[in-house]
Amino acid sequence: MATFTVTTELIESPQAEAYFTRADRRVMIGLRATLEMLRLPVPNYAQRRKPGATPAKAALAAYVADNPTPRRMILPERKPNATPERIAAVQAAKAAPAGQTPALYDQVFSG
Repeated sequence: MATFTVTTELIESPQAEAYFTRADRRVMIGLRATLEMLRLPVPNYAQRRKPGATPAKAALAAYVADNPTPRRMILPERKPNATPERIAAVQAAKAAPAGQTPALYDQVFSG
């Protein structure tokens, strides 16, 4: 069986780092898997991120600490319903003046 000497100079180069950090995540997963199978050291840019809270959670916690006033969760009171007199006045205003035909929409949908 032939023995090959493998160097990691190319994989640790700035060009490789630029390529792999901009490539699709599946490419980075493949690189990591290949290096681990060959028992080669994984460069810093290809290391998995440590599990834990994301930076967004820390930013939200800082915002809440700076702005302790909670948002208003109570809805304002509902406006009262219109009186029958008001409804009749609006319908009378919508009605076509004498001698004028109502709009086609009103003829079809309002009866």
